[in-house]
Parts: sequence; C-alpha cells; structure tokens
Amino acid sequence: MNRNLPGGRDFLAAMKELGYAEGRDFVYEERSWERQDEAPEMVRELVRLKANVIIAAGPPSIVAAKSVTDRVPILMMYSAEPVAMGLVRSLNRPGGNITGLTWDHGFETNLKALELLKETLPKIRRVAVIWDATDSVHPVYASYYEKAAPRVSLGLISSPVRRLEDVEPTLARMRKERADALVILPSGQLTVPKRVEILAMALRERIPTLYAYSGLSGRDFPGALLHFGPNLANMPRRAAAYVARILKGAKPADIPIEQPDKYDLVVDLTVARKLGITIPPSVLLRADRVIE
Repeated sequence: MNRNLPGGRDFLAAMKELGYAEGRDFVYEERSWERQDEAPEMVRELVRLKANVIIAAGPPSIVAAKSVTDRVPILMMYSAEPVAMGLVRSLNRPGGNITGLTWDHGFETNLKALELLKETLPKIRRVAVIWDATDSVHPVYASYYEKAAPRVSLGLISSPVRRLEDVEPTLARMRKERADALVILPSGQLTVPKRVEILAMALRERIPTLYAYSGLSGRDFPGALLHFGPNLANMPRRAAAYVARILKGAKPADIPIEQPDKYDLVVDLTVARKLGITIPPSVLLRADRVIE
C-alpha cells in the first residue's frame, strides 16, 4: 500500500488508532512491482529485513509471498478464492502462515453479476467475459462464469487476453459471435490500469458492459453501463486490525479469513443513453449510485 494513497493512509491511521506509532512501534516498508516476476525478489528482500508481517495486496503478490516464505506471517489484503488457489486450507481455519481478507464471495459474486446483467438487459442471450490470462486467479473466475451462465439461461464466450493489444480484436470477435453484453474482470496488471482504453473500445463496439469492480463513483471507469463489486473502502482498516493481532502473538493459521459484507452497484445512464438502453426501475432502485 502506498502511504500517499487513500488505502495506505487509512491503514496507517488505523494502526495509530490501535495504539501503534510508526517509527516507535513499527517500521512501514513499501515495495511495488511492475512485472509479476519482480515480486518474489521483493518478498525475499523483506524477509531479509526480518519483516514481522508481509501485507500482500492482490493474488499475484500473495502467490509470490507464499512461494518465498512459509514462516513470516502473510496478510492477504484483496485475496481472491484463496482456498481454490491452494493458498489456505479453509476460510475459518487457514492453516500455515496466511490469513486476511477476500475480494469477494467467489462463484456467488460471479453469478450475481450475470443475474444483474440479465435483469438490466432481459433480451440478452449470450455474454462475453474478458479476463487476464496473466492473473493467477482469473482462470478460476473464468470457470465460475462458465458454470454460472447456464443458471441464468445465458451462453458464454470466455475471452482471455494478455495485453492491451489483444482487446480490440477480441471485441471484434465477440461481435461476430453475437455477444449481447460483456463482463470485464479486474486485474491489477491489465484491465484496471488500462480500464479507460478497454471500456472506450467496448463502447465503440456498442457492447453493454458490466465492469466487475464498483469504484462506487464510477467516474474512474467511464464507458461501463454497470459497475458491480465489493465495497473495499474499509479493507485497509480491517487489515490494520489483523496486523495488530499478529503483532500481539496471534497465529495466522488460527485467524479466520473475512469476506466483504457490502457490494456496490453503479449505473451509468450516460452510457445507457449512448447505447439506446432503458434501465429497468428495479435496477435503478437498487443502485448505490446513478450517474446522470
């Protein structure tokens, strides 16, 4: 977490509220990678510095941390399907040196996203999903969407991409295969940092899109008809509570993993108008934010 960004500031503020003064009670070291293959060496450096806790934000960082150490406690900040990925034994009893917070509720969250699309666009028959083939957890999510689609009477086009240049031809193929709507899965390597470009391409193709991340304001994700995902605002503060427990002697193996308790739905009516779509009142009433 960057101390200059809201997440880092919230974490440090929460540590202070819990009675831990930076510089007196703990030292806060930051490391960030641009390529996933850089992550393991950064973890090794933290281990050499005798870190008491390693906070790993997303799945690639968590996987890298686990590959390096089974001794130093690892706190997952935004983990995704840690049981399915073999990172922990169970959510209630993680075992090993890893605990923390999950990004969502896995299959149930993916099913809910498709249900929202179907409620918003009742006539759709086929949905495409763009996912990042370089993200360690995205194949798991892709399999969940394949399982969920028949439950809401939808066909599915699963479309892995590896770089921004893959997206435009992928969208063109979706159109040829008659995709009626699109889901974009968030990844820290591609679909979040390149979200503006990707959503602009989808809008040019006139494909109604659900971006599977809320961002609540929606302003950072222009071009998506719907934004749906967990509310992450409190996660840095919850992470601080985990760190405090570990510093007091609690073992990660015995600390249950928490799942989010609130999801946000954002509806962008500016996109709806561009696509000639009328949003059903039932969806608007459930939205946490409507962009006019």
